[in-house]
Amino acid sequence: MVDNLFWALYLPSLLFSNWTVSMRDESKPRELVIELTTSCNYSCIHCFRFAVRDFNMSCFMSRDVFNRIIDEALAIGVSKLVFTGFGEPTIHPLFLEFISYVKSLGFYTVINTNGSRLEELSEYFIKIGIDEVYVSIDAYDVKLYKQIRRPGSLTDVTRGLIKLKDAKLKYGTIKPIVKSIFTVNRLNVREVSKAVEYAKDLGISEVMYSYYIPYIGGDQWIDCFSSDECRQSLTIELRNAIGKILESGVKVTKPNIKPSTLRSCPFASNKALYIRCDGLVSPCIYYSRSWKTVIDGIERDIREYIVGDTMKDNLIEIWRRNYKLLFNLDFKNIPSCLDCELRSVCYHTMNNEYDCLGNTPSCAHCPYLHLLSYCPI
Repeated sequence: MVDNLFWALYLPSLLFSNWTVSMRDESKPRELVIELTTSCNYSCIHCFRFAVRDFNMSCFMSRDVFNRIIDEALAIGVSKLVFTGFGEPTIHPLFLEFISYVKSLGFYTVINTNGSRLEELSEYFIKIGIDEVYVSIDAYDVKLYKQIRRPGSLTDVTRGLIKLKDAKLKYGTIKPIVKSIFTVNRLNVREVSKAVEYAKDLGISEVMYSYYIPYIGGDQWIDCFSSDECRQSLTIELRNAIGKILESGVKVTKPNIKPSTLRSCPFASNKALYIRCDGLVSPCIYYSRSWKTVIDGIERDIREYIVGDTMKDNLIEIWRRNYKLLFNLDFKNIPSCLDCELRSVCYHTMNNEYDCLGNTPSCAHCPYLHLLSYCPI
C-alpha cells in the first residue's frame, strides 16, 4: 500500500512518489492556543480533565513561560492567541495582566470560558479590546445546567452575558464577538434547539455543537454518539435549530452526525500549536495529554505527543519539526478509522502511535478531525 511513499531523511522536505514536497520558507504558526492553567472552578460531567493519567490539576503557567511564548510569537508574526485548555483561564492569578499585555501588543485575542466570571470581567474585556469570547453552555434549564456543569449557575452566566451585551451597547462596539459551545450528551440532547433562542436574546452570534467524547472512568452512559436513538434526536433538534437561523441571525455550526471521510483538522487548517501550562508544545489539545477514549464502543489509548518545549526551543523550530504531520493533515494522507469497517479489530486503531499507512502519530480516529467535536480556534 505504501511502496511508493517514503520520507526523506532531511528537513523539511518529503519525497512522495514522483514528487518532492517542501515546506515553504515563510511557513509559520498563525495561532497559538495557550493553556494558562489546568485548574478549574467547575467539575463538568463531560470534562476529559478527569481522564488524564497522573494529571496535575493545579498547574498555573508562570510569568517567565508566558513572556517567553509571547516574545517568540511576536518575533515570528503569530497573529492570534486563544486562551483555553484543560482548565478555566479566567481563574489564573495573572489572567488580567496577561490578556492586557497581549492586547497592548496587537494580538487578536480569544477567551474560552465557562462564564463564571463573565459578569465581573465584561467591561474589562471591552476596554482592553478582547476580540472573541466563547462561553460553554450545555443546558437552558437551571437544574440540568447545574447537573452537567457542576456546581455552576446558569443564572450567573446569563447575568454575565446580559452585562456584556449591555456594555457593548454602552461603548458602541461589536467586540468581543460572543459565541457559545454546546457539548451534546444524552441528558441535554432535547435542549439543543433552545440554544438558538437563548443566543438571540443574549447577543451570542454563533452556537457550536460538539459531541461529548467518552473516556475510561467517565460517565460513558451519557454518550450520544454511540446511541442511535440519541443521534436521531440530535438530527431533529439540529433541524429545528437551523430552521431558526433566518429569524434569529445566529450562526449554527453542527457536528457530523456520523463519521465519514469528510475530515478537517482544526489545528492544522488554522496553523495552530497547543502550548500547555508547563510550556510543553503539542500539535493539538487532543494529543497534549495521555488518556483513554471510548468512541462507539472502541477503547483507544491516546498517548501524549510533545513536539517541543518553549523554554528550550524556538517556536519556528517546533513548527518546522512538525512538518510531516502537517503535510498528512493538509493533504488527507491518513486513513479514516472511525468509519472503517475493520475498526473494531484493527490493532492500529487501538492507540495513536501509528496508523495503517505508517504515519506517526495517528490522527485517523480523532473526533475533531472527523468533525464530531469542535475546538474554539
